[in-house]
Amino acid sequence: MKLLRSLGRAFGVRRARAGDESFAAQRRLVRSTAPTILDVGAHIGQTAQRYRALFPSAQIHCFEPFPQSLAALRAALAGDSGVQTHAVALGSSPGKASLYVNRSSATNSLLASDTRAAFYWGSGLLDTDTTVDVTVNTIDRFCAERSLEHVDILKLDVQGAEYDVLKGASAFLAAQRIDLVYMEMITAPTYVGQHDLHEYLALFRSFGYVLFDFYNPVRNNGRLLQTDNLLVAETFLARYEQDQVAG
Repeated sequence: MKLLRSLGRAFGVRRARAGDESFAAQRRLVRSTAPTILDVGAHIGQTAQRYRALFPSAQIHCFEPFPQSLAALRAALAGDSGVQTHAVALGSSPGKASLYVNRSSATNSLLASDTRAAFYWGSGLLDTDTTVDVTVNTIDRFCAERSLEHVDILKLDVQGAEYDVLKGASAFLAAQRIDLVYMEMITAPTYVGQHDLHEYLALFRSFGYVLFDFYNPVRNNGRLLQTDNLLVAETFLARYEQDQVAG
């Protein structure tokens, strides 16, 4: 997804060739012609535009709390009646929080930058210039407010704070009312308080989600820095596999 892959090229960061495998997998799995997609950490709309190309009739909700990125997002998606933009962050509980505004807006986060980040990603990219106060909501509360009963795809790219977003979706995840979760997982020290890969997998397992595949690994000096991951609800996967056998 958006993050540091493109930013890190000048600093020796390497990744596997970025293909369309992850989005092709989502297109193959989702059978709805008009899916509901939550794009959390929408930045300036890159991923939302990819989803629009894949699902022309999708209803896409984009969440972006940083005002400058939100303005660019709205400009990029202007005229698309199937997209709604929301000037909020998502987390584990509703309220207010400080957003760390970094030198590159792609690295903005509700978590402070780790002092070791420059070693892995290059100097300056995660340096914090200021903070801004932002409103925080949860997925469970947002869906209740909008009377959303089901989410086909939850996309997460919130710079190390994905765990809190998932905690704020506990009711929806426990009921497996989200079919697919496509998210970035950072594995190298980048943000203070980020969770480890095994913690994410344990959390998903507790809700009955299984890892479908890893995509787009990013490495530096032989170390894995991050991957994009696709998690699938067991009930959804069972239906998909039955359809494949029957088909």
